[in-house]
Amino acid sequence: MQLIDTHAHICFDAYDEDRSEMMARAYDSGVYKLVHPCCELSEIPRLLELTQEYNGDGKIDLYTAMGLHPCYIEHWDQDSAAKISDYIDKELTKPSHKVRAIGETGLDYFHCKDETSQARQRDIFREQIALAKKYQLPLIIHTRDAWQDTLAILKDEYPEDRNANNGTIHCYTGDYSFASEVIEHGFYISWSGIVTYKKNDEFRETAAKIPLDRVLVETDCPFLAPQAKRGKRNEPSFVNYIAQTLAEAYNISKEELAGITTENALRLFKL
Repeated sequence: MQLIDTHAHICFDAYDEDRSEMMARAYDSGVYKLVHPCCELSEIPRLLELTQEYNGDGKIDLYTAMGLHPCYIEHWDQDSAAKISDYIDKELTKPSHKVRAIGETGLDYFHCKDETSQARQRDIFREQIALAKKYQLPLIIHTRDAWQDTLAILKDEYPEDRNANNGTIHCYTGDYSFASEVIEHGFYISWSGIVTYKKNDEFRETAAKIPLDRVLVETDCPFLAPQAKRGKRNEPSFVNYIAQTLAEAYNISKEELAGITTENALRLFKL
């Protein structure tokens, strides 16, 4: 059985003391590929180093995204999009480049309350969408308390195409209505450890309604450890718990769920 963790922040200092051991545990648990989103542009050089270190040679094959998290808009300036383009252009000259997405980008109104900053988030989100289109890369989207505006932007930027591979809504906490709409515009729904929490029956009910060909699994580590590991540092091997919970929601085996979500991730990110 093989799994792909489609969203993990393994460059964070939470792993500085045991990163190699943690990644080995993930590989031994069946996680053979991993997508590492970018929160701030200052992370990019380190992410690129890690993609070379974890190259699939008897270990996890690590891929990355480039972008800016909506909670860090103060770090975006008029040159930021050009900086991302420069990094991508250099990577594309390499025979085995590892850049597979733009993000994580999106909208976060939970942490950002004032209307001026929210408008700025929307502008930066659209700039990163333009980069995704330029390089024909999928988006990794963070959205929190901004469902209506996120949907409006995606509908405006992407034509309706159920079979497109435009990106993923990561760490999903929305309802079935939002999920069904973005799926029709070529997006996937990615579930994190939140779907395993005892109180979140509604998320498991939503998950069971979403077409399996549009489902991904992720840890969002080091955050949001699944129910069985609550209170501990999250890590990629724990994606197994998320796969098990979703398998139960769909009433299929964990092996079948793993196979389907792996194929989905391979297709979306062209891994």
